[in-house]
Amino acid sequence: MRKGLVKNRALLVVMATVVVLSLIISFLPAPAPDDKCKGTAECLEGRVTDIVDGDTLYIEGTKIRLALVDTPEVGEAGYDDATAFAASLCPVGSQATADQDDRQLYDEYGRMIAVVYCNGSNLNRELLEHGHAVILTQYCALSEFGGEAWAKEYGC
Repeated sequence: MRKGLVKNRALLVVMATVVVLSLIISFLPAPAPDDKCKGTAECLEGRVTDIVDGDTLYIEGTKIRLALVDTPEVGEAGYDDATAFAASLCPVGSQATADQDDRQLYDEYGRMIAVVYCNGSNLNRELLEHGHAVILTQYCALSEFGGEAWAKEYGC
């Protein structure tokens, strides 16, 4: 009888430990999801080496075209503001991550199409949110990012 009681107590201790650990784990903050790079295409991390305009920049020498957003071109109203905004969010020398679009790897000019993250912000979304870009709706169905909340919010 005594051996059975010891086994039952040991089992209760193990079960109680599991329950307590489960409760502790459930109240811990979840680890931040690695949502900067989704899918299977390239995940480029490095320093911003140049800002071309509001929707084009270089990371470690790779020319990046921001997915789904369009900013004014040279000579168009808003060009300087969009370019300056991109440069303020992703200044030359800052760390950045480019999540290449799985469904549109490169554009017709050989630029990597990606969502770019700098200083904890999604540059594509920030340009839209601050009125420096418009969404390129013709690419919503083609882009890996067309279903993202930020893209949907602006018309995808």
